[in-house]
Amino acid sequence: MAHIVIVTHTYDNFAKRRFLLGTLARHWIDAGHVVNVAAGLENWPDADIAMMHIDLSVVPDAYTQACKRYPLVVNAAATDIRKTRVSRDLVRPDDGWTGPVIIKTDLNYGGIPEYLAAEQFRREGKTSDLAPGPVVSTDRPYPILGSPREVPDAIWNNPGVVVERFQPEQDAQGFALRVWVFFGERERCTRYCGPEPIMKGPNIIGREPVPVPEMLRAERERLGFDYGKFDFVVRDDRTILFDANRTPGAPPASPEIDASNADLAGGIDAMLRRIR
Repeated sequence: MAHIVIVTHTYDNFAKRRFLLGTLARHWIDAGHVVNVAAGLENWPDADIAMMHIDLSVVPDAYTQACKRYPLVVNAAATDIRKTRVSRDLVRPDDGWTGPVIIKTDLNYGGIPEYLAAEQFRREGKTSDLAPGPVVSTDRPYPILGSPREVPDAIWNNPGVVVERFQPEQDAQGFALRVWVFFGERERCTRYCGPEPIMKGPNIIGREPVPVPEMLRAERERLGFDYGKFDFVVRDDRTILFDANRTPGAPPASPEIDASNADLAGGIDAMLRRIR
């Protein structure tokens, strides 16, 4: 049996949040493995495998360096998930794109994790270990505009915001979003349909399993992911990656999802064989 440590940021509050990794950890415990959670940079236990699970867009370098003590670190190379790192479809005023655009924050999840952590550092009078950069929000979630000409100068000049080509996947049911969740060699990939271009749980009207495009596997390699969730679409035979998340939340429970999560948890077996 193995000893697994989940490395989290000081203020991630891992135990009280519904992360998918928490579900996988329960399967590991049931299988006889020992699982510990390290919060912050102190009192890290010995372990066979470390799960880097820092809920920030950029992993502070101190965590990356500290993890080098372990034989294997899951997501050791996935240290930056900002849109400027993930997206291949960002727009600038003079790059020739004339179609619709969508405005997003460069930081994942609107920069909310960074904002909350920075506030906690401030309240405790501590020096922040977060990567420098503005935490911003837009006027409304993901504004969609008809062309780059409609983007205000304040957006173009804001380093915390990105402008991306708006390239939805559509069919007779409406809009579609594909979600690939993976851990090592185990995976599930689902296509969700709904009436709105921004897909959220309440407006999903259909779902079906779909294959993982080879191009997306190449993107996983480029971004250094061993575990995580990619949101993408397939449009005009082109795979377009929207978002890469190394700390995905747990989906609502169902017999199908529970069985899939049990399978995902088995991805650690191949990793253990590698270090043994």
